[in-house]
Amino acid sequence: MTPDTQLIINCSKTNPTASDIEQIRSNISQLNIQQYSEIFALTSKHAVLPLLHRTLEIHAYDIMPSEAITELKQQNMMIVQQNMLMSAELAILDKMAKAIHVNLISFKGPVLAQIAYGDITLRQYCDLDILIQRKDFRTFASKMLARGYEPFYPIETFTGDRVMFDMNNDCPFYDNHRQLAVELHWDFFRKLALPTEYFLPWDEQETVTIYHHTFKTLSHETHLLYQSLHGSKHVWERLGWIVDIDRFIRAIPDLNWDKIVTMAKDLGALKMFLLGIGLADRYFQTPLPENIRQKYERSGLTPFIDYVESGLIRGSPVPENNLAKFSRIINLRDTFYHKTLMLLEFTFRPGINERYTIILPDKFFWFYWLLRPFGMVWRFLSSHIKLGVTLQKGSE
Repeated sequence: MTPDTQLIINCSKTNPTASDIEQIRSNISQLNIQQYSEIFALTSKHAVLPLLHRTLEIHAYDIMPSEAITELKQQNMMIVQQNMLMSAELAILDKMAKAIHVNLISFKGPVLAQIAYGDITLRQYCDLDILIQRKDFRTFASKMLARGYEPFYPIETFTGDRVMFDMNNDCPFYDNHRQLAVELHWDFFRKLALPTEYFLPWDEQETVTIYHHTFKTLSHETHLLYQSLHGSKHVWERLGWIVDIDRFIRAIPDLNWDKIVTMAKDLGALKMFLLGIGLADRYFQTPLPENIRQKYERSGLTPFIDYVESGLIRGSPVPENNLAKFSRIINLRDTFYHKTLMLLEFTFRPGINERYTIILPDKFFWFYWLLRPFGMVWRFLSSHIKLGVTLQKGSE
């Protein structure tokens, strides 16, 4: 582990030990101003800058140069202000939905920050995530448009439900004037053979209060399962996602672990779930039930954990294309059946690339299934042709 990465990990711990603090102070005492800026940038990339700020403020400001302290304070204040703005906006959107009798479930973002960190300013996030039922999407989307948001996709042209909902799992909305982003989800994952109904999001919910407004959110068990599968989907590119797992488990000591394991097994994704748990335990010594610890120790995840760590050692996430990521994710599925199902879904299920090619009414949706394989071959060949041209120019 590089000193910079170890510094970030130590600063992200809930309760750094005396040894951690000594190492933190030793690491930063050797930095120059340029190196401070580089560490702040890397920390922000891993979405844990507020934690770095708080730990250094408590344990190391006395040995830091004033220029570095000022830079860190400014970056942290920008996150604090944006988090407060997004939290206030989430409350407005929630009230807006209730006024038209639309049910929303808020997850990740400020809701996760409040549950896991006890403070919306300690978690770094860039958007709001809301789960909505398909039947309510267009009604609520019209309210979003009236509030000044623009959808990422041209949803006004998607007259059919299948073209709208079956080709992706969410629709991002942006308010560029206020620098706000909201993702309206109707599903959690696509092309991974992880059906949303197995998460039971509409059957069981928790509530969380932020600044006197109470939000519905996922049950604690579903929220933790989602976080771990989401991190594994992205091969744990951000340290912040691992910190989320650790903080969430510490904040909810009475988790129903048997229920989580059952849901993960039903999804064929127990290894995907346990990978996040194993990473949290490795870096943050997360308190776990002994049976859960034994499950991940016996699950053969060491090569995956080592792979994630190799990115942390280099001080940056591992760059990979979608196919390389997919090959790693598919090896995390529990059974041959689920691996096959995921492969078939990834290969043949139509997605946004096919919708970019042509927008069809629902009665002709079947044509997308024929178009998908040809589109994949074309994109593969195009990317390799462009790569070859680039390499040829570079050698001239």
